[in-house]
Amino acid sequence: MKNIIANTMRIFIRNKEFIYLITVQQVLIFLLMSFLLPYTTAHNVAVIDLTADGRGAVTAEAVRQLDGVNIVDVKYEDVTAGLIGGNIELAAVIDPDGSVRLISMKETEIENAVALCIEQSTAGNGITASVNEIPERGMSVSNSLGFMIFKTLTSGNLLAALLIKEQNNKMKDRILLSGTGTGKYIGGMTAVYLFFMMLGSVIYWLTGVILNFDFGMRNSLGFLLVVFSANVLSVSLYVFASAIVKKEDSLWFMGTFVLMPMALFSGVLFPYEYMPDIMRAIGACFPQRWIQNGISAIQKTGDIAGALPYLAMVLGLSAVLFTIAVIMSAPKKARPAK
Repeated sequence: MKNIIANTMRIFIRNKEFIYLITVQQVLIFLLMSFLLPYTTAHNVAVIDLTADGRGAVTAEAVRQLDGVNIVDVKYEDVTAGLIGGNIELAAVIDPDGSVRLISMKETEIENAVALCIEQSTAGNGITASVNEIPERGMSVSNSLGFMIFKTLTSGNLLAALLIKEQNNKMKDRILLSGTGTGKYIGGMTAVYLFFMMLGSVIYWLTGVILNFDFGMRNSLGFLLVVFSANVLSVSLYVFASAIVKKEDSLWFMGTFVLMPMALFSGVLFPYEYMPDIMRAIGACFPQRWIQNGISAIQKTGDIAGALPYLAMVLGLSAVLFTIAVIMSAPKKARPAK
């Protein structure tokens, strides 16, 4: 395998276009999308004061001054429609007796902050401008996360193209005749390709850390580990594809008719929470959803342990696809003549 790795490394280093497409281009695209998709990540909350004497004014003002909250003007009778339509995530209704109800269609991360803010204001602690004081962050990776997952999973196409090319020009046969096993041959080429893919992920992550990107988690290293798992899945998918198709031109089928529909159902390109139940059930079976859930788990718990089940599923699927590809790519033994 050492010879395969060394030869593949020489091919990549000699052909600068490979390095550019695998590493540099990925970083540039991810950074570009991070800056081109600067939509707000503020949470839309409706505050509705039903008190006749204005007793809820202090509570309403406290919620309005919360960091990360965008107050939406919604009438009480329109709350349900606003929640279903996704115009608001949470409604804080101040009833005539001064009590407060929080209404939402699903669990939202801002609900605890709003509840704490209301508790402090009703306890006479005055207006609370911020519940959680955190350092100001720059661009949020959530802006381009869906696109990043999709683009990462399609990045293994050059590896598949190289494997198919060596198969068609008989280079693979000559290598295998030297005594190198199919697993070592494919594994060596995959290792080099994966190294350059991960190098691009590290460069993007380091750039984000330097530019103070908001990864949505205390330790952004967890984000990098999940992206690494996406890199592994990408090369496994395309190694599998190279064992099925015989022409480089056929690889477009993987991205167009396999990965794109999976991305749509997985909710990485559209809000998963607002998709129909049947679509969410289908999307939950796809690895893009597992990757998204892994990042969300780290953002929610602050601990990489929450993402381990999803990482295990991604890496397990990668191992299965890679193993099948090796078996399918092994030279067929000639049948003995009768």
